[in-house]
Amino acid sequence: MYTGFRNRITAAALFSTILFVFLFQGSAMGAGQEKKRATATRTSGQVNIDGRLEEPSWQEAVPATDFVIYNPHNGIPSSYRTEVRILYDDDALYIGAIMFDNKPDSIYTELGQRDEGDINADHFWVEISPFNDGLNGEVFKVSASNVQIDNKMTTSESWERHDTWDAVWDSRTTVNDNGWVAELKIPYSALRFPRSATQLWGINFWREVRRIRETSSWNFVTKEFGSSIAHLGELTGMRDVKPPLRLSLVPYVSGYLEHVTDEPGVGTSYNGGLDLKVGLTESFTLDATLIPDFGQVQSDDQVLNLSPYEVKYNEKRPFFMEGTELFNKGDIFYSRRIGGTPHLVRAVYDMTGENEVVTRNPSEVSLLNATKISGRTSGGLGIGIFNAVTNSTWAEVENTITGEKRRIMTEPLTNYNMLVLDQTLKNDSYVSVMNTSVIRAGEDTEDFYTANVSAFEALVKTSDRLWSASAGGALSQKYYTSAPTALGHFMTFNAGKTGGKFRTDYNFMLMSDTYDPNDMGYLRRNNEISHSVDFGYNTYEPFGNIMSTRTSVDISYDQLYMPRAFTSASIELDGMLILMNYWSFSLNLGFTPWGEDDYFEPRTRDMSMYYHRPPAFEARLRGDTDKSKRLYLEFNGEYMKAWSDYGQHGYSWSLQPEFKASRRFSFDYEIAVEKMFNDIGFVEADPVEGITFGKRNVTTVTNTLSGAFIFSSDSYLTLRGRHYWSKADYDGSYYTLQGDGSLSDRTSDVDNSDVNSNFLNIDMVYTWRFAPGSELSLVWKNSIWSEGDVIIRSGLDNFADLLSMPQTNSISLKILYYLDYQNFRKVFRSK
Repeated sequence: MYTGFRNRITAAALFSTILFVFLFQGSAMGAGQEKKRATATRTSGQVNIDGRLEEPSWQEAVPATDFVIYNPHNGIPSSYRTEVRILYDDDALYIGAIMFDNKPDSIYTELGQRDEGDINADHFWVEISPFNDGLNGEVFKVSASNVQIDNKMTTSESWERHDTWDAVWDSRTTVNDNGWVAELKIPYSALRFPRSATQLWGINFWREVRRIRETSSWNFVTKEFGSSIAHLGELTGMRDVKPPLRLSLVPYVSGYLEHVTDEPGVGTSYNGGLDLKVGLTESFTLDATLIPDFGQVQSDDQVLNLSPYEVKYNEKRPFFMEGTELFNKGDIFYSRRIGGTPHLVRAVYDMTGENEVVTRNPSEVSLLNATKISGRTSGGLGIGIFNAVTNSTWAEVENTITGEKRRIMTEPLTNYNMLVLDQTLKNDSYVSVMNTSVIRAGEDTEDFYTANVSAFEALVKTSDRLWSASAGGALSQKYYTSAPTALGHFMTFNAGKTGGKFRTDYNFMLMSDTYDPNDMGYLRRNNEISHSVDFGYNTYEPFGNIMSTRTSVDISYDQLYMPRAFTSASIELDGMLILMNYWSFSLNLGFTPWGEDDYFEPRTRDMSMYYHRPPAFEARLRGDTDKSKRLYLEFNGEYMKAWSDYGQHGYSWSLQPEFKASRRFSFDYEIAVEKMFNDIGFVEADPVEGITFGKRNVTTVTNTLSGAFIFSSDSYLTLRGRHYWSKADYDGSYYTLQGDGSLSDRTSDVDNSDVNSNFLNIDMVYTWRFAPGSELSLVWKNSIWSEGDVIIRSGLDNFADLLSMPQTNSISLKILYYLDYQNFRKVFRSK
């Protein structure tokens, strides 16, 4: 059966290749779209950033006009007139935009937090690529209520979903009888550009009229291929502009009060440190953080993990989020490894002697410092260098009889490094090479060793940007003093038609059983070979009540790398449509007609055992309403069924209403429920009894409440509370895993395997941005955790039991102040 399916997969792959070579020789829409040009005008007078454009210099600048709609009718002229003027001097670029509107009273002006881009407000933004390479740039966005959003642009991800970069710039907006005005001052210190007598930058301007959800751009951006950075116009006229010395310091002080309910007294701590930015050249910047303090970051959304895989948590520490787009190349950098959980935090309990107890066991490694250098040369070569050092971590053990104390190292002093070289090529293509290394101090052991990963990736596009091919690979190495070096490898390839209405591509991935980048990266699992063929068809022009659609079919076939064995084959159907009223719906159907041979659930390192999961079907439905309305709803539903003798099935659903009570106050609530009936999973492994699986009902309920009150665009209060409750209720049916992947009834007793787990976190934050780049934050955090082997049936009883557990409450105040060399230089120059 598997051989026949492999033959079908091979035929499908061949068919896709034939399509790639022959089917669409022409291009539906060439990339030869003529770029618009805007001219910047030098000004010698002072420009007051007040949102009025009253200085004479603004009238001398030539306006950029004739915006073209992106949504909903891609490619037709906008019905709203927009004029953008550009000025510059020796210190900054100035953007003045007039958004004409014959209904100024209807302009949306909701307030929001900084970098909150999806608020109910009209928006104007500018995309800038100083190297004009079609691959890298910056976004500066402002709402009609003067809420600032900024971010880096790349071709690999949407900047709207990754607001991780903060620059220091100024803006003001005003609403008048003719519409609204945005005035932006972007200091050169916020940009990186080549040292040249004449500058030629990539640029584009955007406008959103929120009440009708129309977005338009100055230079036309097609939906048929590429990200918006591939469709920039050009900015000319800038001459004799010298990149400034970029030097800034952000010192901070912070203080904490912490109380645990079952411990006496209140703990106090005080911290101080600084962030440093230094422009090494006109294009390269050094960022460093010394004695960082991340105690105010949002709490992790922790979960009960019944799988054999590590849970991946999002990075929330500012230093590791900002300006790291170069370090995301190759997918071998996971910053949560740095200052994460010590390697031996759990193993230390097995390292204690008779009558010894663990009295102290830190769950987090202390970060001493971190530095990153990044930039791009005039020839398009991007260079990124990252280094971080974490302190050694020790657990403390005490003998209960003698009182003798000793320490056990759970993590040594460790140095983390990464180097990235990224060369841009024509047609929005690139080639990159990366290397990470983790060097641990002290003697190498099975747990403490030196690790190294080298990788590359490349993307090549045709001149019309409709066809592309990409490839990547990596080599992981672990060096031990008393054992051979462990090597592993990974490679991937993709080719096909990736632009236009009809799309098809072939994907191949190979990962050896010894490939392991997890000392500095994140990999869920290795030992895999995967083939897949995708076919898709998209529509971009509205018809009837439908604005756009997307449909696709994906056929995949997976094997183990070692031993070379079938694991699964699947067919996935995906469809989405967006209506003219901005409601959207998507449906996904997945089939595994031959089931899955799961070699990871048994938790055997040598892959000698597998669990055969039966054929299964899965359907997912998602829908949401227009987010510009006061009440917004998002719904997700999923149903799963496996054809087996155990009656395995389940469902999940979530509902998230969001209500905008006023332009200052909004809140949303999300409830998510997941139920799996007769789920089969790993319980324990025993040398005598073998590998034991059990049948269980798993129920998870998550309630999340969030809200924000915005005093002004620089002052706001936010609240987020999350309660997660998950229980795995075993029904007493236990099985022994057989060599052919089947299960046989186990008659001997098994210890109670039930799990009842709760996590409750509350984060309340007041933020005041009292000066450009400077911030005061006051944070209250409350956390409660419980886990036991007694299933609590009632939700009220469970919550009452949770509240009886020890609670950790902390209040912290942090003040950071932005000091810029350019500001001091101006003061001294004026004197």
